[in-house]
Amino acid sequence: MNLKQLPERMVIKKEWLPLALYQEAQSTFAHYEAAGKWQNDVEMMAKDINYVPSDSFQALYQCVYETLLQGRPATKVLLHDAFINYIDSIMYEVQPYLEKERQEAEEEKYPENTNEPLVDEQMSFDVIEDAIENDRIFASLNTDYLFMRNTISQKKKFVETSEGTYTSEIVDTKGDLRGLAELREDTIEIPDPEQAELWLNLVESTLNAFDELTADLLDIISHMWLLQYKDEDGYIEFHSDEVLKLRHDGTEDKPLIIRERDRFKIMKRVAALSSIWISMRDNNVRVVNKEKISAEDEYDFTTFHRMFEINSVKVAYDKITGEPKGIYALKIKPAPILRKYFDSSLQTFVSLDLKVIRYSYHNQKELKRLGRYLSYQWKIRTLSRNLKQPFKVKTLVETLDFPTSYNGVIVREKLEKVLDDLKADGIVDEWYYSEPVDESKVGKRDWVKKYWGELSLIIMPPQETINENRKKIGQMNLMIEKQQRLSNEMKLQANQLPTPPTERAEMPKGPLSPQAISEIIEVEKLSVRAAAAEIGIAHSTLLRYLNSEMKRYNKNSMARMTTWYEAHINKTKGKSPIE
Repeated sequence: MNLKQLPERMVIKKEWLPLALYQEAQSTFAHYEAAGKWQNDVEMMAKDINYVPSDSFQALYQCVYETLLQGRPATKVLLHDAFINYIDSIMYEVQPYLEKERQEAEEEKYPENTNEPLVDEQMSFDVIEDAIENDRIFASLNTDYLFMRNTISQKKKFVETSEGTYTSEIVDTKGDLRGLAELREDTIEIPDPEQAELWLNLVESTLNAFDELTADLLDIISHMWLLQYKDEDGYIEFHSDEVLKLRHDGTEDKPLIIRERDRFKIMKRVAALSSIWISMRDNNVRVVNKEKISAEDEYDFTTFHRMFEINSVKVAYDKITGEPKGIYALKIKPAPILRKYFDSSLQTFVSLDLKVIRYSYHNQKELKRLGRYLSYQWKIRTLSRNLKQPFKVKTLVETLDFPTSYNGVIVREKLEKVLDDLKADGIVDEWYYSEPVDESKVGKRDWVKKYWGELSLIIMPPQETINENRKKIGQMNLMIEKQQRLSNEMKLQANQLPTPPTERAEMPKGPLSPQAISEIIEVEKLSVRAAAAEIGIAHSTLLRYLNSEMKRYNKNSMARMTTWYEAHINKTKGKSPIE
């Protein structure tokens, strides 16, 4: 079939969308050998609803229809304009998949030329400390990942089946079914009976663990997976104390106190994540119109895969009685079905402000939900260069999911209060209605649905968020950053010449500065890593400070450096820090 006769401004039927996209993209990607498979993808998608196209065509489809057009009805004019105005964004998303498919084709054709896989170098810096220092973590922007994340954040979505399991549909914003999530009380194989029993106790409490904190942990684990050292089997070390440190809004008057109940809350939700099984078709979620599913055999949802795999656990024991108190750490990795969403060479990641993670999952749920939603939308709108595109009020209200008992006046007050709070916290730069609210219509019959809900808001991010969203967060970028840091450290340490004891250098005077800290390190004959340990900050944080590469100054870290600096100044004067 050819769509050339289709009028330019006629809405393209859903079943024709793949073909229309292929015909528009054909000339742009003609020189890519891997793109030659797209014609077969389109033909097979038309014949078989369960056919899974190549990864590159899926990336193209998602970029154009979901990211750039954002689900709006597509026409040939809109497709053509997208390829003219946003070709850089399209290439940015699709090229990695085309390159990967090209390499796979070459390896299959010439297996004797296949090189040994490169060793996956891991980041040398402390992942959690680095996130705290930059007040940001990275989460996958993949839409299927987002729909899964939204599913596990709401307990009410899981319904008990006749078999005694709990199942939830994974549904997109249009109401199309993308898959199923199922909670199972299957436990992992742990040789130690005591540890196995503790883990089973966690698993048995997982149904009550589906909330915003569980969804936060999914994002935190994905961030750690992106950056942290992995063992030979692909597992990373996950420690509940590290998560508590990340979620703690550290100030001098509010020091972090680790409580067993807080550890239990974290580990119970990790157990919930490892107990969720996702149904996929060939490891890909397929979009299906729910209304067209009339029987089980029309769409097979019987193949389920575990989301996360657990290798081993660590148990805390009471120092006096020796009794086990609970699991506080473990080794974890995403199962293959999830791993592609954490592949930094293929996926686009969004930068999340740590304040969104730190908001209470009990009484600040609305702040978490809207802060996260805006973060994703700003990244998408940065790619499509339409940051000032208005947000519909009704869309924001649906995102916040207010209790049904709220009337329209309360809903409006709550929404505006959430936006004000996000602005006060620096997550939102400014917000305003695109047109003044006609107060004479407020409170009248169906005023929310017929009037206020149809209004639009302009919500702008801070400049720092815009700058972050213009970056591509990928393994190559991170490796370059790592090499630069190591190079700077080597230069810094090479310049630290030993000073004879009889010729002790004069301690620096004046206010705190990178030069002053550097001089103390030289006088005390410390390495950067040792000095960081003394100060109580991450090695990478101190290194960036010494090289004047700080993107932002974390008040906690600066306070610790100031205390350490003043202690050394006072020591040279023969005074104690207290004096």
